[in-house]
Amino acid sequence: RLALTQNTLVVFTSDNGPWTSFNTHGGSAGPLRHGKGTTFEGGMRVPGIFRWPGRIEPGVTREIGSGMDLFTTAISVAGGSVPTDRAIDGVDLSPVLFGLAQTQGESPRQTMAYYRMGELFAFRQGTYKVHFSTQGRYGLPPERTDYDPPLLFNLSVDLGERYDIAADRPDVLAAVIAAAEEHRAQMT
Repeated sequence: RLALTQNTLVVFTSDNGPWTSFNTHGGSAGPLRHGKGTTFEGGMRVPGIFRWPGRIEPGVTREIGSGMDLFTTAISVAGGSVPTDRAIDGVDLSPVLFGLAQTQGESPRQTMAYYRMGELFAFRQGTYKVHFSTQGRYGLPPERTDYDPPLLFNLSVDLGERYDIAADRPDVLAAVIAAAEEHRAQMT
């Protein structure tokens, strides 16, 4: 009614995957493994739908983004400046949003840390993800398992995190572990 559509960015997302402990009443993660309360993709990966007619071309991206990035992205697209007097966890996703019409915009977020109760359980760099520990959701199986070496998955071909490739790709495993250690060193 107020003709605000052309000047309004609408975002639809969720905080976690489906609450699978409620079985069919909690939703489905589809091809993703597990759900809310775990650090598998089914517990963390959620839809992110951005709509802004005339500014964002329809399309799909497989780039990494996070709810933490909404703050920084909103400031950027509104023409503001991100505060520099404090640590900001988010990055500006506008290269992804406005690059969809081209050959896909690349996200400035190349890593993602997967925490559970303040502990780093998994870490993603690009399409590769390591699991240092896994645990079922909210007291349900499976029990906590710590891995040495960590599990390694290539999410571009194994979205369901079914095939551990750590033994086949020690070079990638070492690189992702190093990126996770760099992340840990920067945490305060």
